[in-house]
Amino acid sequence: MFDFKKRDTPEEVFRQSGAIIRSPGFSILLDDIPNMIIILNRNRQIVYMNRKFSDTIYKNRGNGVNGMRPGECLRCIHAADSEYGCGSTDFCRVCGFANAINKSSGGSSATGECNITLLHGETLTFRIHTRPFEHQGERYIFAYMQDISDYKTREMLENIFLHDINNSITALNGLNEMMDELPFTETRSIINDLSLRLTDEVHSYRLITEAENHLLSVIVAEVAIDDLIENVIKSLTNNRYHRNRRIRHEKQGFVIQTDETLLRRVLINAIKNALEASTDDHEVVVFSTNGISNNFYNISVRSYPIIPRDVQLQLFQRAYSTKGPGRGWGTYSIRLLTERYLGGKISFISNEKQRTIFTISIPDLDNG
Repeated sequence: MFDFKKRDTPEEVFRQSGAIIRSPGFSILLDDIPNMIIILNRNRQIVYMNRKFSDTIYKNRGNGVNGMRPGECLRCIHAADSEYGCGSTDFCRVCGFANAINKSSGGSSATGECNITLLHGETLTFRIHTRPFEHQGERYIFAYMQDISDYKTREMLENIFLHDINNSITALNGLNEMMDELPFTETRSIINDLSLRLTDEVHSYRLITEAENHLLSVIVAEVAIDDLIENVIKSLTNNRYHRNRRIRHEKQGFVIQTDETLLRRVLINAIKNALEASTDDHEVVVFSTNGISNNFYNISVRSYPIIPRDVQLQLFQRAYSTKGPGRGWGTYSIRLLTERYLGGKISFISNEKQRTIFTISIPDLDNG
């Protein structure tokens, strides 16, 4: 029974601490911690993992670590971009985990957040804490990882949804104050724009939430790509904010079997991003090609502005947007829907010669 009048001496407490750390039961206690713990050697290879980390990587890989680094175990899509693996690519420069390890390699503790992009459009988001230590003359890094993927998704969706709803309410309040001074046709146009915007945001919120939770069903039907693109362009250019943007559609006449609702959402986000990045002097071009070599149909959106390199390295991440923290569906939703549900791929180039081109590659889903 606890006796608040009694305390062990500092020497006895020190002895107890050392005995616990050296005890085989200490690693069992770490295994029961609900968050991930790993220890890295000087070459950033995993020398220890607790059960939570083991369960996570086996779910994603199905085999052991065999001297791997964290990104390789978690199946980061960029870990294979370099022959030297995790920690050696351009993308690692903007990785919160790699930056925390770098700081601890220099002798300091570090805390940060990390987005790891996986295959099929999925993303893991972690809060990371790293700390260096020495054992028997060798240097190691202790890393504590908390999976905050669900929290970040909820935060992003709520911030975006509430931000856009608030903007629409503000616009409605402004319209209410000026209604008597505006022509009827202009009032009707503004109300129509706000109605379409609200409907689109509600639909986007529901769609991305269901996609994140693996609740979407793919409904395959015949889709005329040119007609779908024309419909998307019309809906976007009817918006007063995009009305003066120049957009050209180069028709090709493809008809494929896919999910029209999901592909429509992907195209809305891709073309809308291009229009928002452009000015009235820039032309946005939408064109499609048949990827004969790989049986994929490619829909591309070309815009004039070039994406800065640091931004390029963070595109497609769940929590990243050029509009600021917690803003914009971003290209993350494009990759999520394209790769997880449409069985396709998303890629882009951005340079002085070709400017910026996003390409959505999707297969014909006709199983017959």
